[in-house]
Amino acid sequence: PFLTVAVAPHQVYGPWDGLFLTNFLKAANKLRVFGRGENMISMCHVDNYAHALILGYHGLYKGSPALGKFYIATDGPPVRLWDVLDHAFVTLGLPSVKAKVHIPVWFIMPIAYVVQMINRLFGMQMKLKPFSVRMLIIDRTFNIENIERDLKYKPLKPFEKAFEETLRWFDANRDFWGGSKK
Repeated sequence: PFLTVAVAPHQVYGPWDGLFLTNFLKAANKLRVFGRGENMISMCHVDNYAHALILGYHGLYKGSPALGKFYIATDGPPVRLWDVLDHAFVTLGLPSVKAKVHIPVWFIMPIAYVVQMINRLFGMQMKLKPFSVRMLIIDRTFNIENIERDLKYKPLKPFEKAFEETLRWFDANRDFWGGSKK
């Protein structure tokens, strides 16, 4: 029989992040806060995720409380998504997203459905879709008590420190995400 432990991050970020932060930075000039902008999100720095994977490996022994379980690794307490994005934008010399007009969900969601229909009809790939809007308005948080208990996981880097390190990397590597020089 195989010994298994599954560990996944939620909203992973860090240097060389070609998805989460890069996509938001590229959209910073056009992006608006959807809804009130108070939704919470659990995030996970790549170093914390790597640490959780190593702990998962060490949990592969007979009698381990982690065997056969699935864990989510995060940086710990959730953060406000739009505060995080706004901080990243302003730090990197981009316009504040929170200073712009917020778009109500009742207004943006029907537009997202129309865009989705246009995408399907004409084979286009516009990014405004109902799923994308939902991901930007809902709380996406995870409790890490189980991974802390079973694998003795503790984030190596708290969010504040890890995110600042990430922003310094993105500032020094503007060509990576298409940012102009300050």
